Amino acid sequence: MNRLLAPYLVIFMILICYLVYLSPFLFRDAGGHIFVSSDDNAAFLTLIERVRIEALLANESLHSNLTSSNEHLTQLLDRLDDVIDNENFFVVRSEQFNNSTVNALFLANVVDEILQYYGGAYGILPNVMLNMSSMSTMSSMSPMSTSSSPSMSDIISNNTGMNNTRTESSILADNNKYETAKQYAKRAVEIFDSVLKPYKTKQNSLAAGQVEKYLVELKNAVDNKAPPLDIMTIVHTKIHPNLQLAYNLKTRTS
Repeated sequence: MNRLLAPYLVIFMILICYLVYLSPFLFRDAGGHIFVSSDDNAAFLTLIERVRIEALLANESLHSNLTSSNEHLTQLLDRLDDVIDNENFFVVRSEQFNNSTVNALFLANVVDEILQYYGGAYGILPNVMLNMSSMSTMSSMSPMSTSSSPSMSDIISNNTGMNNTRTESSILADNNKYETAKQYAKRAVEIFDSVLKPYKTKQNSLAAGQVEKYLVELKNAVDNKAPPLDIMTIVHTKIHPNLQLAYNLKTRTS
Protein backbone atom coordinates (compact mmCIF):
# COMPACT_ATOMS: atom_id res chain seq x y z
CA MET A 1 0.00 0.00 0.00
CA ASN A 2 1.22 3.51 -0.80
CA ARG A 3 2.53 5.13 2.39
CA LEU A 4 0.97 8.46 1.45
CA LEU A 5 -2.48 6.96 0.96
CA ALA A 6 -2.55 4.79 4.08
CA PRO A 7 -3.23 7.59 6.62
CA TYR A 8 -6.16 8.85 4.55
CA LEU A 9 -7.59 5.35 4.26
CA VAL A 10 -7.51 4.97 8.04
CA ILE A 11 -9.22 8.34 8.52
CA PHE A 12 -11.83 7.34 5.94
CA MET A 13 -12.52 4.09 7.76
CA ILE A 14 -12.88 5.87 11.10
CA LEU A 15 -15.41 8.23 9.54
CA ILE A 16 -17.32 5.23 8.23
CA CYS A 17 -17.33 3.74 11.74
CA TYR A 18 -18.83 6.96 13.08
CA LEU A 19 -21.53 7.02 10.42
CA VAL A 20 -22.36 3.37 10.98
CA TYR A 21 -22.71 4.01 14.70
CA LEU A 22 -25.33 6.66 13.97
CA SER A 23 -27.20 4.61 11.38
CA PRO A 24 -30.56 2.92 12.17
CA PHE A 25 -29.32 -0.64 11.97
CA LEU A 26 -28.80 -3.52 14.37
CA PHE A 27 -26.96 -6.79 14.05
CA ARG A 28 -27.09 -10.47 14.91
CA ASP A 29 -25.75 -11.84 18.12
CA ALA A 30 -21.95 -11.61 18.11
CA GLY A 31 -21.12 -13.07 21.50
CA GLY A 32 -19.84 -16.39 22.73
CA HIS A 33 -19.88 -15.84 26.47
CA ILE A 34 -21.76 -17.81 29.10
CA PHE A 35 -24.66 -15.38 29.33
CA VAL A 36 -27.99 -15.92 27.61
CA SER A 37 -28.72 -13.10 25.20
CA SER A 38 -31.16 -12.45 22.40
CA ASP A 39 -30.34 -8.76 22.76
CA ASP A 40 -29.28 -7.41 19.41
CA ASN A 41 -28.37 -4.03 20.88
CA ALA A 42 -25.37 -5.56 22.64
CA ALA A 43 -24.41 -7.36 19.44
CA PHE A 44 -24.62 -4.08 17.53
CA LEU A 45 -22.30 -2.35 19.98
CA THR A 46 -19.88 -5.28 19.79
CA LEU A 47 -19.60 -5.14 16.01
CA ILE A 48 -19.01 -1.40 16.10
CA GLU A 49 -16.35 -1.89 18.77
CA ARG A 50 -14.60 -4.48 16.58
CA VAL A 51 -14.43 -1.97 13.73
CA ARG A 52 -13.19 0.72 16.10
CA ILE A 53 -10.43 -1.45 17.56
CA GLU A 54 -9.07 -2.46 14.14
CA ALA A 55 -9.10 1.17 13.00
CA LEU A 56 -7.15 2.23 16.09
CA LEU A 57 -4.60 -0.56 15.70
CA ALA A 58 -4.12 0.17 12.00
CA ASN A 59 -3.51 3.82 12.79
CA GLU A 60 -1.18 3.15 15.74
CA SER A 61 1.06 0.78 13.77
CA LEU A 62 1.04 2.83 10.56
CA HIS A 63 4.48 4.41 11.03
CA SER A 64 6.15 1.75 13.15
CA ASN A 65 5.08 -1.41 11.32
CA LEU A 66 3.45 -1.03 7.92
CA THR A 67 2.92 -4.79 7.55
CA SER A 68 1.01 -4.91 10.82
CA SER A 69 -0.96 -1.82 9.84
CA ASN A 70 -1.97 -3.43 6.56
CA GLU A 71 -3.07 -6.58 8.38
CA HIS A 72 -5.28 -4.53 10.68
CA LEU A 73 -6.69 -2.67 7.68
CA THR A 74 -7.60 -6.02 6.16
CA GLN A 75 -9.32 -6.97 9.41
CA LEU A 76 -11.05 -3.60 9.41
CA LEU A 77 -12.44 -4.23 5.93
CA ASP A 78 -13.65 -7.65 7.07
CA ARG A 79 -15.41 -6.06 10.05
CA LEU A 80 -17.06 -3.54 7.73
CA ASP A 81 -18.20 -6.44 5.56
CA ASP A 82 -19.92 -7.80 8.68
CA VAL A 83 -21.71 -4.48 8.97
CA ILE A 84 -22.85 -4.59 5.33
CA ASP A 85 -23.91 -8.24 5.57
CA ASN A 86 -26.09 -7.57 8.61
CA GLU A 87 -27.47 -4.09 7.98
CA ASN A 88 -30.89 -5.21 6.74
CA PHE A 89 -31.83 -7.44 9.67
CA PHE A 90 -32.62 -5.08 12.51
CA VAL A 91 -33.75 -1.58 13.40
CA VAL A 92 -32.38 0.21 16.44
CA ARG A 93 -33.16 3.42 18.30
CA SER A 94 -30.47 5.18 20.30
CA GLU A 95 -32.51 5.13 23.52
CA GLN A 96 -32.39 1.33 23.50
CA PHE A 97 -28.72 1.52 24.50
CA ASN A 98 -29.54 3.30 27.77
CA ASN A 99 -29.96 0.03 29.58
CA SER A 100 -27.72 -1.68 32.12
CA THR A 101 -28.39 -5.16 30.70
CA VAL A 102 -27.48 -4.13 27.15
CA ASN A 103 -24.26 -2.51 28.30
CA ALA A 104 -23.34 -5.38 30.62
CA LEU A 105 -23.77 -7.85 27.75
CA PHE A 106 -21.73 -5.53 25.53
CA LEU A 107 -18.95 -5.55 28.11
CA ALA A 108 -19.15 -9.37 28.32
CA ASN A 109 -18.73 -9.53 24.53
CA VAL A 110 -15.66 -7.28 24.71
CA VAL A 111 -14.16 -9.48 27.43
CA ASP A 112 -14.75 -12.48 25.15
CA GLU A 113 -12.73 -10.69 22.47
CA ILE A 114 -9.87 -10.42 24.96
CA LEU A 115 -10.02 -14.15 25.65
CA GLN A 116 -10.07 -15.08 21.97
CA TYR A 117 -7.31 -12.76 20.81
CA TYR A 118 -5.08 -13.42 23.81
CA GLY A 119 -5.45 -17.16 23.36
CA GLY A 120 -4.77 -16.77 19.64
CA ALA A 121 -1.61 -14.86 20.43
CA TYR A 122 -0.37 -17.97 22.27
CA GLY A 123 -1.68 -20.52 19.78
CA ILE A 124 -4.77 -21.50 21.78
CA LEU A 125 -8.12 -21.98 20.05
CA PRO A 126 -11.00 -19.59 20.92
CA ASN A 127 -13.31 -22.38 22.09
CA VAL A 128 -10.71 -23.37 24.68
CA MET A 129 -10.31 -19.85 26.05
CA LEU A 130 -14.07 -19.31 26.17
CA ASN A 131 -14.74 -22.60 27.94
CA MET A 132 -14.31 -22.53 31.70
CA SER A 133 -14.04 -26.32 31.83
CA SER A 134 -10.75 -26.10 29.89
CA MET A 135 -9.12 -24.50 32.92
CA SER A 136 -8.86 -27.72 34.93
CA THR A 137 -6.96 -29.42 32.13
CA MET A 138 -4.70 -26.44 31.56
CA SER A 139 -3.94 -25.99 35.26
CA SER A 140 -2.72 -29.59 35.53
CA MET A 141 0.12 -28.79 33.14
CA SER A 142 2.98 -26.38 33.69
CA PRO A 143 3.46 -24.17 30.62
CA MET A 144 7.18 -24.02 31.34
CA SER A 145 7.61 -27.76 31.75
CA THR A 146 10.62 -29.30 30.00
CA SER A 147 9.72 -32.90 30.79
CA SER A 148 8.65 -35.49 28.23
CA SER A 149 5.05 -35.29 29.47
CA PRO A 150 2.48 -33.85 27.07
CA SER A 151 2.57 -30.07 26.91
CA MET A 152 -0.40 -27.89 27.71
CA SER A 153 -0.95 -27.24 24.02
CA ASP A 154 -0.84 -31.00 23.30
CA ILE A 155 -3.72 -31.50 25.70
CA ILE A 156 -5.61 -28.50 24.29
CA SER A 157 -5.16 -29.90 20.80
CA ASN A 158 -6.34 -33.36 21.82
CA ASN A 159 -9.34 -32.06 23.73
CA THR A 160 -10.54 -30.01 20.78
CA GLY A 161 -9.98 -32.69 18.17
CA MET A 162 -7.35 -30.67 16.37
CA ASN A 163 -4.28 -32.20 14.79
CA ASN A 164 -2.64 -28.94 13.74
CA THR A 165 0.95 -28.03 14.46
CA ARG A 166 1.10 -27.29 18.18
CA THR A 167 2.48 -24.10 19.59
CA GLU A 168 3.69 -23.98 23.19
CA SER A 169 1.18 -21.81 25.01
CA SER A 170 3.95 -20.12 27.03
CA ILE A 171 5.38 -18.58 23.86
CA LEU A 172 3.89 -15.50 22.21
CA ALA A 173 3.22 -16.66 18.66
CA ASP A 174 1.24 -13.77 17.14
CA ASN A 175 2.05 -10.23 18.22
CA ASN A 176 -0.77 -8.68 16.20
CA LYS A 177 -3.33 -10.74 18.11
CA TYR A 178 -1.63 -9.83 21.38
CA GLU A 179 -1.82 -6.11 20.56
CA THR A 180 -5.49 -6.53 19.68
CA ALA A 181 -6.17 -8.25 23.01
CA LYS A 182 -4.29 -5.44 24.75
CA GLN A 183 -6.45 -2.81 23.07
CA TYR A 184 -9.65 -4.67 24.00
CA ALA A 185 -8.48 -4.94 27.63
CA LYS A 186 -7.94 -1.19 27.74
CA ARG A 187 -11.35 -0.60 26.19
CA ALA A 188 -13.08 -2.91 28.67
CA VAL A 189 -11.98 -0.64 31.53
CA GLU A 190 -13.09 2.45 29.60
CA ILE A 191 -16.46 0.92 28.72
CA PHE A 192 -17.19 0.07 32.34
CA ASP A 193 -16.27 3.58 33.44
CA SER A 194 -18.36 5.30 30.78
CA VAL A 195 -21.48 3.17 30.38
CA LEU A 196 -21.85 0.86 33.40
CA LYS A 197 -20.72 2.99 36.32
CA PRO A 198 -23.82 5.20 36.00
CA TYR A 199 -25.91 2.10 36.81
CA LYS A 200 -24.10 1.50 40.09
CA THR A 201 -26.63 1.46 42.94
CA LYS A 202 -26.68 0.70 46.63
CA GLN A 203 -27.93 -2.79 45.81
CA ASN A 204 -25.26 -3.72 43.26
CA SER A 205 -22.37 -1.53 44.40
CA LEU A 206 -20.31 -4.39 45.86
CA ALA A 207 -20.50 -6.63 42.78
CA ALA A 208 -20.11 -3.70 40.38
CA GLY A 209 -17.05 -2.56 42.33
CA GLN A 210 -15.60 -6.05 41.97
CA VAL A 211 -16.18 -5.98 38.19
CA GLU A 212 -14.32 -2.68 38.01
CA LYS A 213 -11.46 -4.03 40.14
CA TYR A 214 -11.05 -7.23 38.14
CA LEU A 215 -11.20 -5.44 34.78
CA VAL A 216 -8.17 -3.45 35.88
CA GLU A 217 -6.53 -6.68 37.04
CA LEU A 218 -7.27 -8.21 33.62
CA LYS A 219 -5.78 -5.23 31.80
CA ASN A 220 -2.62 -5.41 33.91
CA ALA A 221 -2.33 -9.15 33.33
CA VAL A 222 -2.61 -8.67 29.56
CA ASP A 223 -0.12 -5.80 29.62
CA ASN A 224 2.34 -8.00 31.55
CA LYS A 225 1.83 -10.98 29.20
CA ALA A 226 0.53 -13.27 31.94
CA PRO A 227 -0.03 -16.97 31.11
CA PRO A 228 -3.29 -17.60 29.23
CA LEU A 229 -4.60 -19.61 32.19
CA ASP A 230 -4.30 -16.51 34.39
CA ILE A 231 -6.37 -14.52 31.92
CA MET A 232 -9.02 -17.25 31.87
CA THR A 233 -9.08 -17.37 35.67
CA ILE A 234 -9.69 -13.63 35.97
CA VAL A 235 -12.49 -13.70 33.42
CA HIS A 236 -14.28 -16.93 34.32
CA THR A 237 -13.97 -16.86 38.11
CA LYS A 238 -13.88 -13.14 38.89
CA ILE A 239 -15.40 -10.96 36.19
CA HIS A 240 -18.23 -13.21 34.97
CA PRO A 241 -19.76 -14.04 38.39
CA ASN A 242 -19.72 -10.41 39.53
CA LEU A 243 -21.01 -9.12 36.20
CA GLN A 244 -23.92 -11.55 36.48
CA LEU A 245 -24.65 -10.53 40.06
CA ALA A 246 -24.34 -6.79 39.49
CA TYR A 247 -26.53 -6.60 36.39
CA ASN A 248 -28.82 -9.61 36.82
CA LEU A 249 -27.62 -11.47 33.73
CA LYS A 250 -28.88 -14.97 33.02
CA THR A 251 -26.42 -17.77 32.28
CA ARG A 252 -26.93 -20.51 29.74
CA THR A 253 -27.36 -23.07 32.54
CA SER A 254 -29.76 -21.06 34.66
